[in-house]
Amino acid sequence: MTLHRRLPTVLAVTGTVVVLVALATVLARGRGPAVLYGLYFWHNGPSALVLLWTGRFVLQRRPGHGSGVVLTMVGLLHAGHAATAAAADAALVRAGLDTPLTVALTDTIVVADLPLAATVPLWVMNWLWVPAAVLTVVALPALFPDGTPPRSGGRVTAVAGTLGAALLVGAFAWDAWPTATWAVPDRPAAIGVLSVLGGVAVLVAASVALSGLAGRWRRADPVERGPYRVIGVVLALFAPVGVLTHPWPALWIPAMLVLINLLVVCYGVAAARYRLHEIEPVLGRAAVAVALSALVAVVYLAVVVGGGGLLGRLGGGASDGALLVLSGAVVVALLVEPVRRHTRRLTERLLYRRDTDRLGVMSRLAARASGTATLPEVLYDVANLLVRSTGAARAEVWLGGARVAGAGTAPKRSAELRVPIEAGDELLGELRLLAVARADLVRDAPTLLDDVARALGPVVRTARLADELQERLTELAESRRRLVEAHDAARRGIERDLHDGAQARLIALRMRIGVLLVETGDPRLAGLGTEVEAIVRSLRDLTRGLHPPLLDEHGVVAALRAGTRTLPVPVIVHADGFGRRPRAVETAVYLSCLEAVHNAVRHGSPSRVVVELTGGPYGPAFTVTDDGGGFDPGTVGTGTGTGLTNIADRIAALGGRVRIEGRAGAGTRITGDLPGQPEVAER
Repeated sequence: MTLHRRLPTVLAVTGTVVVLVALATVLARGRGPAVLYGLYFWHNGPSALVLLWTGRFVLQRRPGHGSGVVLTMVGLLHAGHAATAAAADAALVRAGLDTPLTVALTDTIVVADLPLAATVPLWVMNWLWVPAAVLTVVALPALFPDGTPPRSGGRVTAVAGTLGAALLVGAFAWDAWPTATWAVPDRPAAIGVLSVLGGVAVLVAASVALSGLAGRWRRADPVERGPYRVIGVVLALFAPVGVLTHPWPALWIPAMLVLINLLVVCYGVAAARYRLHEIEPVLGRAAVAVALSALVAVVYLAVVVGGGGLLGRLGGGASDGALLVLSGAVVVALLVEPVRRHTRRLTERLLYRRDTDRLGVMSRLAARASGTATLPEVLYDVANLLVRSTGAARAEVWLGGARVAGAGTAPKRSAELRVPIEAGDELLGELRLLAVARADLVRDAPTLLDDVARALGPVVRTARLADELQERLTELAESRRRLVEAHDAARRGIERDLHDGAQARLIALRMRIGVLLVETGDPRLAGLGTEVEAIVRSLRDLTRGLHPPLLDEHGVVAALRAGTRTLPVPVIVHADGFGRRPRAVETAVYLSCLEAVHNAVRHGSPSRVVVELTGGPYGPAFTVTDDGGGFDPGTVGTGTGTGLTNIADRIAALGGRVRIEGRAGAGTRITGDLPGQPEVAER
């Protein structure tokens, strides 16, 4: 590992040691919470630890990230402030000035009256907080969240922030100069001028930075606005409150204490909850470690200290310390695993919305796959479930060598976990998890990924078989349509050949017979002419049944009325918005209605037959109703004739449906519809 990669860790460890040593030295002198508050230790000590390690995690995972650099710098300044505060307190105690520092006391102190060993660290304390505060309220919002400077307003922010920090540092360094001979109320007026000018400059820089943050929030996708809401609100409070309340130390000190720790907590929550800087796995493990440490401390206090005191009072003497320590260890051993498990689950659910319960993930996958969702929807849900349940930055589903679904954001540097998707001996694809480091994945991620892949294999194979079956059905429907169209074309060809060939020759023959009859007067020629006319009429009836020219010229309604005019039973044809349809559709409707009418006349002995033709947005439909003898529809296709079967096949070939209703003695009703067949222009 290079020095560049080790430096954040070195700085975090160094800062932690500095803070802990400073705290230990203050506590070793018997100083209480009031002294720590007066030394601003509560402001700087805890926040230094959190900021240093947060900056370290950011820089380890995203080297050179601007926010990580700022967090580390602020953490070091806080740690330095804690160290100088401890040094100042040590010097004051040695000089016999062990009164806790308060606002009222510091207002009356003349720095020159204190020992030099105390005034130097107090002087550093007085201005060291300024760059930390300016970096927090100016640099952090300017770089949030991607760590890059803003495109607009960046120069104004940098210049105003630097100038303001320099003026404030100069003012507070002058105010607490180790040899200064004035108290706070009597400080030189120039110090106040510098403070005001520096505060205004910092306020301008912070305003520009927060305005840029608001602009990035507006431009961000609604899903990505979560971190802005958390951090933006706290920074919007931090900047004006920190600047405007500074003239009143009694108000400024507790306000800064609350705001600093609130900012640290909110930054950690935003980083974990919204995957900011990709450090949420570390924070999750930190939460578990804190919970386990708290468990050990509570059990130790309860068993060793509390139990020892109780036994001492009951027994009137000293208790057995070794037995109590052993009892505490047993209790910790029994509780550590349940506490670890529940803390981890609670942290993942509250911060990351993860559910590492494999049974829950598999049940949701099964419910989604068994529903009405399509395969792409199922695969997208699988990717989302894997991101939410494994700690991966991104999950992908690959089928046939191509990525078909994914969720999450792929990190620049990623570690992959891959599991094949199989169904039997067939390799269908694979599932991939991408993370910055394998350590980011939850412990059971490989097992969960393997379970999901095994469950997904049959789903993918079934979907593929369903797609293939649908393709075959589509091909079959197209094939049937082509057969119908070819059959209709053949019928039209036969009709045309009969009309233009045999029928024309018979008519010519009839005319020649007529001429010979006039010339010769032979009565036999008259009978021969009558037979030829009968043959022509039969031939016309045959061609009309094949494909009447009237159907192409004027449509189904006119062709049906002409084709049923000579039947011995009245046939009534009604039409309501039927319109012209494609040739194959019109032919199928015409032939189906004509066959239904002939069947009714031939087998039912009706008094009349009614044909109703309707159109509309859902396609053409027809109904043929008669009041004849009727029959049982269940006997269709059982040797009772092929007429109704032909109708059903003809309509089904075009994607339509036919329904037959009737019973003996009550007539018959045949209904057909062809959905999705649009109207066409007049031919």
